[in-house]
Amino acid sequence: PLADPAAFGADPADAFDVVVPSLPGFGFSTPLRRTGIAIREVSDRWVALMRDVLGYERFAAQGGDIGSLVSTDLGHAHAEHLIGIHTNLPVPLSFELPPESDYSAEEAGWYAKTQHFFAEERGYAGIQGTKPQTAAYGLTDSPAGLCAWILEKRRTWSDCGGDVASRFSPDELLTTMTLYWVTRTIGTSFRSYYERRVHPWQPAHAHQPVVEAPTACAVFPGDVIHMPRRWAEGYYNL
Repeated sequence: PLADPAAFGADPADAFDVVVPSLPGFGFSTPLRRTGIAIREVSDRWVALMRDVLGYERFAAQGGDIGSLVSTDLGHAHAEHLIGIHTNLPVPLSFELPPESDYSAEEAGWYAKTQHFFAEERGYAGIQGTKPQTAAYGLTDSPAGLCAWILEKRRTWSDCGGDVASRFSPDELLTTMTLYWVTRTIGTSFRSYYERRVHPWQPAHAHQPVVEAPTACAVFPGDVIHMPRRWAEGYYNL
C-alpha cells in the first residue's frame, strides 16, 4: 500500500521512496580500503548520497544498532536536511550512560538491566573495539566459528529465553551467516567498533537538544539496553 497507494484506493501522493544503504564494511558495501571511517563520516556520506547523488532535499532516517548511531548523528549534525529520525536504540552518541536517578518508578529495573548487559554481555564489543583483526582471521577462515559468533549474538539479543529457534527460522539464520561468509565482511564489520573507540564521537555544535531533528524512539520491553524517558526528552527533539 505504501509503494503503490493508488492500487489500494489511496492517494498516490502518500507513496515514498525507501533508500537502504549498506554501512561501510558490512554486507553489500565495497571492501574497506582504509581505516578511520567513524560515525560522523558515515552520516556525512549519507547526506551526500541522498542530496548530491539522489537529489532529495530532505529525508527521514531510521536505524537500529550501528545504524541507530548513524541516524542519531544525522539528526544532530545534519538536522536541517532531515524530516526526522526514528531509532530503536536510543543511546547517547558519547555512550556516557544516564545515572540511575534519571529512571522513573515506571522504569524500575531498566537501569540494572542495562548495567548487567554492559558488564556481562558486551565482551564482543571489547574484542571488536580493540583487536578486530585477530577475531577476523578466525571467523573468515572457519564457517563453524562464524556461525557460532552470529548465533550467540542472536541468542543474547533476541529475548528468546535461550531458544533461538523460537525467534528465528533456520533459513533466517543461515541467510545472515551466508551474507557475511560470501562477502567476507565479518572482519570489516568489526571496524566500526574499533573506529568508534579510537575516534570518539565529537559534537558538531553545542545546541540543545543534542539531536535537533524531530525524533521518534521505539522502546521494547525485551531489549537489552533501556534509556530513561527523562534523558531522552532532554537529548532528542521528541
